[in-house]
Amino acid sequence: MLFLFVDGLGLGEALERLFPLLLELSPHPLDATLGVEGLPQSGTGQTALLTGENAARLLGHHQGPFPSPRLRPLLAQGLYAWAKGKGLRVLHANGYRPEYLQRATGGRRLLLSAFAQAARLAGLPLLPLGHPLALPPGFWEDPYGAGAKAAALARAFDLVVLEYWALDLAAHRHPESLRERFRELTLFLQGFLAEGGVLLLASDHGNAEEPWHPHHTRNPVPLVYTGNPLPPPPGDLTGVFPWLQTIIASKVHKSDRNT
Repeated sequence: MLFLFVDGLGLGEALERLFPLLLELSPHPLDATLGVEGLPQSGTGQTALLTGENAARLLGHHQGPFPSPRLRPLLAQGLYAWAKGKGLRVLHANGYRPEYLQRATGGRRLLLSAFAQAARLAGLPLLPLGHPLALPPGFWEDPYGAGAKAAALARAFDLVVLEYWALDLAAHRHPESLRERFRELTLFLQGFLAEGGVLLLASDHGNAEEPWHPHHTRNPVPLVYTGNPLPPPPGDLTGVFPWLQTIIASKVHKSDRNT
């Protein structure tokens, strides 16, 4: 399975022209506000996705872009650690520039996303760009080919996680490039789905679906799953982790019965 996390993707009318493939995949809406005032943010939203805990309520506010130290104990027990504990082959597929990792981890503040922090806390490597198992987090020269590579990785591992942050970056800083980012994401998904891979797609907050402003939104975010069986989908970000646990556990049980 590929868990494609798309930063900053809410559900909105503009997606009919910018990202019609997503709508063809029948996304289920997830509440990203978590019952907390203000605009949802990446640090708490991603932590909720990865752990099933309402990180925004725990802190008393939405917080981003990087999760605070108070959230690290949650991340240390989240998706990556749980999957490893089940004996699953897990890959955090993002490739990083070495100079970025040195800057992000070498100062007083840890400047890593919740996904990268959770992978690191679970003992998974943060791979350098160019590593045979790594994918750039966007801006692919061949998006269709990158999707096909992601499908090959998903066949080699039980769970592959790829964090696509280029869409959120474009929405904040380069809205004129959003159409190209949506085209890139579409080609990536087409390359992945053409290989028959099982896709889980989710986001942490809205942003790019309203390209006429650079701010986060309170719109629901999409949840897509292309595999079977499909348990009843969750209602908000905190439900994704336990929902995914149910899916993975059923697959492991089925595999055990077939061996």
